[in-house]
Amino acid sequence: MTLRVVAIVWCVAGLACAAQQTPGTSDSFFESPAADLAREHAPDLYEQAQAAWADAEAAQRRKDNAAADDQRTEARLWLTAAVAEAERVQLDRRRAELQREEERWAKQLARDQQASAVVARDIALYEARAVALHEAERLSALGGRPTLNDATLDAILTRVWLNLALAEALGAGDERLQPLRERAEVMARRRPHSAKAAEALLWKTEALIGQMRAQWPEPRPGASTELVETALATGFAADRVGSGVLLRSERFFTSNGTVSSATVKRFHGLLAAFPHGPVACQVAVPELRSRVWAPRVALLVDRLRRMDDPGRVSTGMVVTRSLSAGAVQCTFAAYHGF
Repeated sequence: MTLRVVAIVWCVAGLACAAQQTPGTSDSFFESPAADLAREHAPDLYEQAQAAWADAEAAQRRKDNAAADDQRTEARLWLTAAVAEAERVQLDRRRAELQREEERWAKQLARDQQASAVVARDIALYEARAVALHEAERLSALGGRPTLNDATLDAILTRVWLNLALAEALGAGDERLQPLRERAEVMARRRPHSAKAAEALLWKTEALIGQMRAQWPEPRPGASTELVETALATGFAADRVGSGVLLRSERFFTSNGTVSSATVKRFHGLLAAFPHGPVACQVAVPELRSRVWAPRVALLVDRLRRMDDPGRVSTGMVVTRSLSAGAVQCTFAAYHGF
C-alpha cells in the first residue's frame, strides 16, 4: 500500500509538471516509467487518458482554454488511475509468482532427504514404525496362513497409511492416492481377516512409492536408510555396507526346499519400491555343483525374473560358512551412503 501511494504521488507530481509545459504534444505527458507500466498493464485506462489528452489538445487549438484545462485534468486522473491499476496487477502477479515458487520449493523439499522426516511429524512415524516392526515377524509369515489377526491387520494398515503419506510427499496426486485411501478405510472399517487382500493393498502402496521415486535419475539422499527400514519392517535383515544396502533372508526356500512365494512376493515389493540400479543376489550353498541346491537356485532365478525389469536382478551361488545353506543375500548397489 505504501508503495502504491508513493507511486501515485510521484505520478501526480510528474503529471502536474507536464501540464505546466507547453501544450500541443502528448510526448512529455505520456513518456515516463509509470506511464509505460500503465500502457502495458492497464491499457483501457491508459487509452482513456490518451483520449482525454487528445480532447484537451483539440480544445487548445480552438482557443478554448477552460475546456483544455478540464480535459488535461481528466487525462491526469485517468493516467493516475491507470498507474495505480498497473501497480496492483504487478503486485498480484508477483504474489502469484512467489506462491508458485514457494510451492515448487515445497515439492522439491518433499522429494529431498527430509521427506520422510516431514511426514513423520504429521503422523507420528516413530510410534507407527514401532508397531509395524513389532508385527514384522508375523507379517513375514503371512504366506503360510490365509488369515491374519487384528494386531497384524493393524500393523499392515499402519504401514499402508505411512506409505500413502510418503507417496504424497514424493509428488503422487489424488488420482493415484484416493483409490488406495478408500480401500484402506474400507479395510479398517470391515476388519477382514484375508491376508491376501491386506498384502495386496500393502504392495500397491509400495509400488506407488517406487513409481514416484523412479521419476528421479538416481536415489535421493536418505533413500538407503528408507530401504533398510522398509526391509526390516518387511521381515528381511538389512544393513548399509560400502557397496550399497545388503539384504539377507533365510526364508526364500521352505523347509522342503521349494521357493517361498511369500518371500519372493515381498522381495518383488522391495524392488518396486526402490527402483534404482542393479541388484546382485547370492545363494549360500554347501558346494557349487550341488545336485540338491543347483535346481533350487534355478527355480529361484526363474521366480525373481518374473517382474517388470527381469534383467535388473542377477542371481548366483556362493560357497560360504558365514551363511546357512539356502540363505540369500542381495546387494542394492545404487543405494550407497545415507
